[in-house]
Amino acid sequence: MQQDTTHQETAGWQKLSTTNVDKAERLSFWQDSANTLFPSTVVTGSADDDFFGSVTWMEFGELMLADFISTATEIQRGEEQIGRNDMWYEVCLQVEGDCRLTQGGRSVRVRPREMVLYDSQQPYRMTFSGPYRQIALKLPRRLLQDRVPCLDTLIARQMSGQSLPGRFLFDFIITMCDVKRESARESLINRLEAHVIDLLATALSEIASEQPLSANRQAQLARVKAHILAHLDDPGLCPAEIARQQSISHRSLYELFAGEDLQVSKWIKAQRLERIRRDLGDSLLSSWPITTIALRRGFKDFSHFSRAFRAQYGISPRAYRKSRLS
Repeated sequence: MQQDTTHQETAGWQKLSTTNVDKAERLSFWQDSANTLFPSTVVTGSADDDFFGSVTWMEFGELMLADFISTATEIQRGEEQIGRNDMWYEVCLQVEGDCRLTQGGRSVRVRPREMVLYDSQQPYRMTFSGPYRQIALKLPRRLLQDRVPCLDTLIARQMSGQSLPGRFLFDFIITMCDVKRESARESLINRLEAHVIDLLATALSEIASEQPLSANRQAQLARVKAHILAHLDDPGLCPAEIARQQSISHRSLYELFAGEDLQVSKWIKAQRLERIRRDLGDSLLSSWPITTIALRRGFKDFSHFSRAFRAQYGISPRAYRKSRLS
C-alpha cells in the first residue's frame, strides 16, 4: 500500500491525506489516522474508492486544532471507546456542509458558521450527509470547567458564529488555519493558546446565560468570573472586595461558587497560577525573573507562590520554565 506519510507542511503544522492511499484501504486508513489525533471513534462512509479525507493539524500548548475536509461520513463513539483518561472537551466549527451531532439525549444540526461543544466522556454520533469542511478544537476539560458555569448544560447546543463573541472565536480560529505560517510562529504559540481559551469561554458563557435553567445564577456567576479575570493581577483582589464591587453579600458570593469545583479563593489562585504557567513558557518573557512574573500576577509572597505552583503542576516553576524553553 502506498500512502502519504505525516509531514510538516509549515512549521508547527502537519498534514495527512488519503490521496495516495490504495482505494481499498482509504476508509480504514482515515479512521486509524483520526484516532491518533482525537479520542477513539468508529468511522463509516461511502465506498472506499469514493472516499476522500484530508486533515491539517497543529498542537499549541495543551490544545490541538485540526482542519478536516472529507466526503460523507458518520462518526460514532460508544461506551467501549471511552477510557478513564479521556479528559477532553471538543468544539467543532462548521465551515462547509452540515453536521448532525447527537449526544446526551440532544440532537442538533450544525450549519456553516455555527459551532458546537461535545464531551469525550460521553457517547456521541456525528453525521455528515455530504462533503464538508470542519475545524475541530480539542482541549483538556479543566481549562473550561473552571471558567464557564454549568458547562454540562451547554453540550450539544449551537453557538452562532454570527454573534459578537461567536464571531471573534470563529474568525480567529479559521484565520489560524488559513494563515498557517503566521499562526505557527514559536513566539506566538503560548499567546494563541490563552486567546483561544478566553474567546471560547466568552462564547460559551453567552449561551450559558440564555439557558432556561438557573439562567440568573449562570449569568451572575459569569459576570463575577469575568470581573475576577479582569482584575486577576491586582494583589488586593479578594472575596470581600469582589462582593463589594459586584454589590452582593459575601455569603451570596460563596453560594455562587457552591456548585463549582473550586471555591472563590481557590479559583482565584488557580487562575493566577495558570497565567503564570503560560508566562513561564513564553519565549518573549524568558529574560524576566520568575519572582517578577509571580509578583506581577498578583502573588504577594514568592515562597507561597512556589509551593502553590508545585502543588498544582507537580513541578517547580524553574524546572517548568526550563522544560518549555529548552
